[in-house]
Amino acid sequence: MLYNLEMGKVSHLRGQYDSSNTYFNEADRLMEEFYSFAEMAVGVTVNPSLQPYKAEYHEQIMMHYYKSLNYLQLGNLEEALVEARRINLKNNAQEIKVNDNDRKYSDDPFGLMLMGMIYEANHDYNNAFIAYRNAKAFYEKDHSGMFAPKQPAHLEADILRCATKSGIFYDSDLANDPNYAANGELILFYESGLSPVKAEKNYFFSLDQNSDGFFFQSENLIVPVDYNFNNVDPDFNPDNLGLIRLAFPYYVSRSIEAEKVLVNSNGQNIEMELVEDISAIAFQIEKNNFFKNLGRDLIRITIKKLSEMALAEKSEAGAIALNIANTATEKADTRNWQTLPGQIQFVRIPLNKGINTISVTSNDGTTHKIEVEGTGQMVFKNVCAY
Repeated sequence: MLYNLEMGKVSHLRGQYDSSNTYFNEADRLMEEFYSFAEMAVGVTVNPSLQPYKAEYHEQIMMHYYKSLNYLQLGNLEEALVEARRINLKNNAQEIKVNDNDRKYSDDPFGLMLMGMIYEANHDYNNAFIAYRNAKAFYEKDHSGMFAPKQPAHLEADILRCATKSGIFYDSDLANDPNYAANGELILFYESGLSPVKAEKNYFFSLDQNSDGFFFQSENLIVPVDYNFNNVDPDFNPDNLGLIRLAFPYYVSRSIEAEKVLVNSNGQNIEMELVEDISAIAFQIEKNNFFKNLGRDLIRITIKKLSEMALAEKSEAGAIALNIANTATEKADTRNWQTLPGQIQFVRIPLNKGINTISVTSNDGTTHKIEVEGTGQMVFKNVCAY
């Protein structure tokens, strides 16, 4: 899966949009596959990196983002709409997964806004209105700290415009502009920095017992163990397990703070807005899943230790060999999609009729020039600045 994700991104950067989606479609297929029992057993008992990789939620959203852009560059609006709808399905599934906990990463307002833009490009203003309104509602209820109060300045106007074109009453303090982007509009995404990568951290645990039962302890971290060793072996001594090594993955930042990006369109300066902080999302997912993943990994090392103790009763040499093998296979799963940007900014630019010259300048002085023809349609472009 990771090979296909990376090759899909590389092909996208080369402008090979058909090839890019061939890779992304294969990655998408692999995302939908379920673990077999054997694969699950290997991950639980030996090493999670031996399992097929399962993409994080933000990686799935970004895959649909690039697939949508590929289809839009190929002029295939229908397939881009399919990807937009799949973003919505992913959002719904994620809400169920986190049990509607608004302090966790659930919905992705960027995905919702992208969906609204594609619907709007297809003149489906009713669905565009719903997508924009849902994005606004998420910004207003977000308590995770990743998004609020970062609602894009023009989102309210987008909702009002699509509501008006759909014949829906929408109460807003803004005045509707019926001539907005009459000659077309450029949706420009600016990708900068690099998303975090995973590295390995080692924890060293010992098994202890108190009046409440058994627990693993590592420095100030205490994890209870819901297993009664004494029922299995009345002569069990926690010291028999010795010191236990646990390899655990964690994210390492590679991104800088969001760049200040200035866009000049036909002599008018416009500042971009940060719409997706992938670095912040990755760290939030790590925080949300820490104890769940830790518990899963503690089960793995417990199984390893119990297998060593069971074998030691028959063969001390065999137990030593198994201990060496268990130690060697104890490795954190540090896989992730490494060519994702750290942040995405964007801007909506109404176009003039004919050729429009757009320059994008970052705070380090780097300038990218784009020429877009105003034909009355919405045009999607992205600039990769890393």
